[in-house]
Amino acid sequence: MRKLISVLILALFLGSCEKVLMREEPKNDPLTNYDELWQRLNDRYAYFQEKNINWDSLGTIYRAPLSLASSDEELFSALDSLLYALRDGHVNLFAPFNITRNWEWYLGSPQNFNREVLERNYLGRDYKIAGGIRYTYLQDSIAYLYYSSFSSNLSTEQLDYIFNYFKDAKGLIVDVRDNGGGNLNNAFSLAQRLVKTEGIVLLTDEKIGPNPQDFGNGLQYSLSPSSRPNFTKNTILLTNRSCYSATNTFAALLKSQAHIIQLGDTTGGGGGLPVDYELPNGWNYRFSSTRSFLATGEDIEMGVIPEIPLNLDTSEYNLGRDGLIEAALAELN
Repeated sequence: MRKLISVLILALFLGSCEKVLMREEPKNDPLTNYDELWQRLNDRYAYFQEKNINWDSLGTIYRAPLSLASSDEELFSALDSLLYALRDGHVNLFAPFNITRNWEWYLGSPQNFNREVLERNYLGRDYKIAGGIRYTYLQDSIAYLYYSSFSSNLSTEQLDYIFNYFKDAKGLIVDVRDNGGGNLNNAFSLAQRLVKTEGIVLLTDEKIGPNPQDFGNGLQYSLSPSSRPNFTKNTILLTNRSCYSATNTFAALLKSQAHIIQLGDTTGGGGGLPVDYELPNGWNYRFSSTRSFLATGEDIEMGVIPEIPLNLDTSEYNLGRDGLIEAALAELN
């Protein structure tokens, strides 16, 4: 009897395994891949309302030319057009032969930065480097630091050294032009060395469902002055449209500080954190699933607006002058 029961159990087990093994593979055709991406963004993309985007209409328009026989290139083209309409630098589709992107957030604006002028006529030969930050003194005891990427890590010791070096400066220029973002931890670490007053500096929430109001997981971020070497005297933050993602957030973190003035162009935006997914055909994609706000409630997806808007006069380049640095020096003097 015992033997019979064992045989029956084994038969049931093998039958179950056979059913599992015989399950159909997930569909992997152009329409299935298109629909899966559309639906995922419908449920979790954060900025349809802010950008006044009719996702249903766009989905219908760009799906229409596709069929089960469409090529990979045709599918990619349709998805590229669909995603481009989001006007979001954090939205990309990664195929083996191409990557979708939308860089209009900076390509349609003045550059407002010339690295050669900076290196030759302001940094010179004697500047210091720590953790990706180039720093020095300019005229009249004005300190200057340039941070080209928040992907370049900053240690506590490096920040200590920089701000000890600046302890006698009467003012500071923090230049993050052309900084496309990177590690948010570095943005918070640097911001903490600059804030004078404690308080909430950033609010975030997350798209968690298909309905327009389906947002949750709200968070508040606060900063307080660092107990380590810092700088809380008058400071100018230089920005241009190529300040994106973590750099956009960095500008937001400093917005409530009365002693810090943002000068230049509105930052490039990118307030949402991207999430990553994979389509049945193996292509990866990402999009913004969160929103970020100033402590006062303004959404920063489209950028952080400066207190002093200013564009460079490119004719000054020929004279070796950076008009934004010169304006910052004038403000601090």
